[in-house]
Amino acid sequence: MQNQIVVNFNPGSSRRVLVNNREVDLQNLKELKDLPFKRQATREKGIRSGADFLQETPRFPAQRACVDFPWAVLFLLTVVALILLVATSAGELFKGEELSRQLSSSHGRAPSYSGQAMPVDNGPGYVGQAARVDDGPSSAGQVDLVMTKSEAGTLLVTASLACVAGAAGGLTLASMWIVLAQVCASTIVYFSLYAIPTLLLVAGVLALLAGSGNSGLLLCLVGGLSLAVTKCWARYIPFTIEVIQMVSTAFSENSEMVAISAVGGLLGPVWFVLVALGYAACLSKLSGGSVGDGSDERHGGLGYLFLFVLIWGSGVIQNVCHVAYSGVFSRWYFEQRESPLVSSLYVATVTSFGSICFGTMTMAAIQTVEAIVQGVQEQAAEEGNVVLCVIALILQCIIACIGDLMEYFSQWVYVMCAIRGGSFCGSARGTCALFSCAGMKPIMGGLLIDPVVTLGCLFGGLGGMGFAAFAAFTRASGAGNMSRADVIGLCAVLGLVSALISGAGGMAVLSSGTKAILMCWAEDPDRLHQRGFEDLHAELKFKAREFTGFVENKPQTP
Repeated sequence: MQNQIVVNFNPGSSRRVLVNNREVDLQNLKELKDLPFKRQATREKGIRSGADFLQETPRFPAQRACVDFPWAVLFLLTVVALILLVATSAGELFKGEELSRQLSSSHGRAPSYSGQAMPVDNGPGYVGQAARVDDGPSSAGQVDLVMTKSEAGTLLVTASLACVAGAAGGLTLASMWIVLAQVCASTIVYFSLYAIPTLLLVAGVLALLAGSGNSGLLLCLVGGLSLAVTKCWARYIPFTIEVIQMVSTAFSENSEMVAISAVGGLLGPVWFVLVALGYAACLSKLSGGSVGDGSDERHGGLGYLFLFVLIWGSGVIQNVCHVAYSGVFSRWYFEQRESPLVSSLYVATVTSFGSICFGTMTMAAIQTVEAIVQGVQEQAAEEGNVVLCVIALILQCIIACIGDLMEYFSQWVYVMCAIRGGSFCGSARGTCALFSCAGMKPIMGGLLIDPVVTLGCLFGGLGGMGFAAFAAFTRASGAGNMSRADVIGLCAVLGLVSALISGAGGMAVLSSGTKAILMCWAEDPDRLHQRGFEDLHAELKFKAREFTGFVENKPQTP
């Protein structure tokens, strides 16, 4: 049972591949039949190459080699270099006089970088997109941030407490959302699908009643279209409910995975702060110790470099958690009872860490190029260069589509890495072959997991914000010219950000678990039936059979 896929090619007969003791005729594969003859040969070659990988690489091997090791070394060297840069520049970055001068020169605004692309955190799922800072009038929004050291220390402690409370609240409520999904999956799925369109429609009606015609019409239009799309998806809802029940059941039996979410939620903000400090340190060194005085305009490429580092590191943290989750769910499916969490973490942080670094670096490069093209487009729009603006928009659309496709596919590849431990490229070939032979494409197209994950993140974010506001309310006091209400409001916002990050990490369990268990079903379908999910097993078999046309062997005895 180690080798799950073997190739049986008989010249002169139909081309067939054995997948888990089930014959698949390559001539009957829909994706092959729809291709021209020359492309059929190329695609078939790719499927056979992936089948060879799956034959040579067993599931959960006793010994795993560290694959794609050079990329792990490159990432670790980048981390060390960034830490050394911040450590050697700590005196300049945190010198009181310099900090005071920068605050007074910026008049309470963010330091001006003359439209240069800066690394910013746009929340979970898409971290590090480039944004432009509006320089604006130098006298606008002037704020005097004057407070004593004691007040500043108290404010720092209160804000830190609010961040911790928000993160804890977001993670707790996200876990509760997953537990609720097990108890009442149907209610959670229907509520998730219809809640956001309904809220948009209600907000649009309220805006119209308040006299805001354009905003109200826009909200009603978006809400109506979202509701129509949801109605079109109605046939996929029962299937999604069954998948949600299965994943939440596995989570309840391995609830220790929450620890991974907690660590990942902590490391994400830490990495963002580290990259931001490193960027400030580089600007300080290159501009002779003056940051925010406009002399950094000639260092425009530096922002994109640190943007790449930010996306790379944030993606590595996210995908390490994803591989660890996938390993736990895969071991649950195949009933590998011996230390599933520890074994999965070892794979994610040691043997497959290089594959994670390589795949994430590719995505970071694509997103950085997209940010550069976006910067070119905005610059062309400011200069009135219509031709360059249109070309940049077309390129940006193409790059974004390629990036989205690669990001989605790579999530499945990481599951293969968690199960078999091969290299990233080898796992990609194996994933393509397995998906083609097992008929996974219609199964993937019928999943509506994302709305459930999104609403769970929002639920955790709002709850975490409430936790943070309450924590600040119990000990907050005025700081300088900030009133007590201002401090509580600031802490609530910080708590919201922390809760969204930790909540997204918690809800990632649902997405990772879905991918992992479906990948395991493609590896060995009968296991799902043996675990008591007969209806879901039958639905998956029907979808796969309809798409691929399996060649049935002898009926299997129950």
